[in-house]
Amino acid sequence: MVSGTVTAGEKLFWIVAYSACSSTMLVINKLAVQELPLPTVVSGAQLAVSALVVLVLKVIWPTTMGPMDKTKIVPFMVYTAMFAGGLYANMKALMLTNVGAVIAARSCLPVIVCLIEWAFMGRSLPGARSTLSLAGVVGFAGLYIANDAGVAVDGASGYVWLFIWWMLLALQMTYGKWMTEKIEMTQWERVFYTNAFAIPPTALLFYATGENAEVGDTYVGENAMLWLGASCAMGVGISYSGWKTRTVITATTFTLVGVLNKMATIAFTVIVWPADASFASIAALVFCILFGLLYQDCLLYTSPSPRDKRQSRMPSSA
Repeated sequence: MVSGTVTAGEKLFWIVAYSACSSTMLVINKLAVQELPLPTVVSGAQLAVSALVVLVLKVIWPTTMGPMDKTKIVPFMVYTAMFAGGLYANMKALMLTNVGAVIAARSCLPVIVCLIEWAFMGRSLPGARSTLSLAGVVGFAGLYIANDAGVAVDGASGYVWLFIWWMLLALQMTYGKWMTEKIEMTQWERVFYTNAFAIPPTALLFYATGENAEVGDTYVGENAMLWLGASCAMGVGISYSGWKTRTVITATTFTLVGVLNKMATIAFTVIVWPADASFASIAALVFCILFGLLYQDCLLYTSPSPRDKRQSRMPSSA
């Protein structure tokens, strides 16, 4: 269950599987919304299909999913609330900043997640190699931004929403890892709860964004069902591989994998369509990814964590 009980090969397999699903999902979603330009409908279909797949598997193999109880429901409600809040904060941040600012904040995310794991989840601080890795990722991501989009923030409110999104994402990453360690359940249960609980917020967005009024007038492409079906299938894959990857690596590594996936996607884009890309920006992306590959999971404490030490110094009640 924890990363120390799995082999390096198993970690690598699930990281690659998750990364492949993540990058493929990006392309398929792009094609899906081109053919069916209703983002919440596409997202809602993915969520519904992923949850339904688990229910079907439960009928075939009852051990796929155990009984629903509050020990599982409440943590996933909290996780979903963080996810929904993060989406809203991300949209507000994008309205008040530019893509460069969001990439910069996302690139620094593994650092704060690393500190949260150290302070509250019993992980050691990174060693010299991992510290160099994190510094290299942040530094070269900054170099890419400086040579490409730059950072633009519209007043103090832009910084506030950027910070709120950043912290919510950090908490979501660490809380998700905590759930894999502390809540006993199957991977398919995690897929079900994540997707099923995300359906109501998506339905609210369907009405809040006005998409419900656009359904009748929306042009549906001839390949819409093909790409919608492909996106739903990939949604199942990314949900399962994402939670499985979380169980075999630390929250910091999982966060870093997410950053590197996005950098690799950007690198692929600028290499294939290099019209507006400079040599410096391409080199910065490549070195960012290479430095990220140097990172090693931090070990669990063999001695009491800082949190445990603080609690041990507190006077006990008589």
